[in-house]
Amino acid sequence: MIDYKIIEISDENIDSLEPLNEEALLDGDTFIRRTINDWKEGKNKFSKTGEKFWGFFINKECIVIGGLNIDPYVEDNDGSIGRVRHVYVLRKYRGQGLSKSLMKLIIDEAKKTFTTLRLSTHNPIAASLYESLGFVKTEGIKVTHMLHNLK
Repeated sequence: MIDYKIIEISDENIDSLEPLNEEALLDGDTFIRRTINDWKEGKNKFSKTGEKFWGFFINKECIVIGGLNIDPYVEDNDGSIGRVRHVYVLRKYRGQGLSKSLMKLIIDEAKKTFTTLRLSTHNPIAASLYESLGFVKTEGIKVTHMLHNLK
């Protein structure tokens, strides 16, 4: 088992996401760049009720990220619908159960505020993980999976 610390992302450590961003960009994924930019511009600092953004760190190296937002894609969201956001694991740490650990943390935290969690993925490996955790495959705008009845 990898020895890591779970740390909430903050202004002080947001730049630690750059290595993850560089790797993701090689695969054509721009969501980490967008996450960093949105944070620095104040558009999304995961600071509303129930929101958090975590990194798993080995020493000062961030190896895993993921967060929880009020779902911005739901019209008239009263704050009861959360969204899993920006999950990424550095390649060299994949297949070691880290994304499952992160998702359990996200789900446990979501239970404190949200009744439903939504997410979107086009990665079949990620989809399989989410489904193993109780998410149901669904179709809709900006959503592929949902987890109901959190409370």
